[in-house]
Amino acid sequence: MTEAEDPVSWIELGVIARPHGVSGEIRVHVFNPDSTLLEELAELFVLGEEGEPPSLVDVVSTRRGPKALLMRLAGVESREDAEALRGLSLCVPREALPELEEGEYYHADLIGLLAYEGDRTVGEVVEVLDYPSVECLKVKTEKGFLEVPMLPEWLERVDVQGGKVHLKALDDIPLQKGR
Repeated sequence: MTEAEDPVSWIELGVIARPHGVSGEIRVHVFNPDSTLLEELAELFVLGEEGEPPSLVDVVSTRRGPKALLMRLAGVESREDAEALRGLSLCVPREALPELEEGEYYHADLIGLLAYEGDRTVGEVVEVLDYPSVECLKVKTEKGFLEVPMLPEWLERVDVQGGKVHLKALDDIPLQKGR
């Protein structure tokens, strides 16, 4: 693995869940199971500990397994090598992603946007949560957090260029303290 130059932004595509077998293959939880991008890459970056630059690694092989993607990365030759990567994220530079159509956005684009209900600022989007039944915006408010489903009943519109998400019907959303 070699260190990457100072890129502007990284998009995480999945996380290394655990070793698969004894010869260094890894099991990857893909954040967007419908995407085939990870299967098409000849190289990608492994995101280490915070403050550590991503490392470029060659992809030796990729195949679909039950409920996960199975990958073999260059330099990962044993179960112990694979175990050392557990929990690390696989990412690509932002510019490696496909162009978006008008009105489309990546989840990473939502982090840091200000959340509004009408004209009132509610808080800031700090995370996009991917539950089995729905995706939610995690919004940090002055009093705690809101998990707002990304459905028309609660999400009016997203304005990435303007730095805002417009929400509605937040009275139905319980406030979560301190997480």
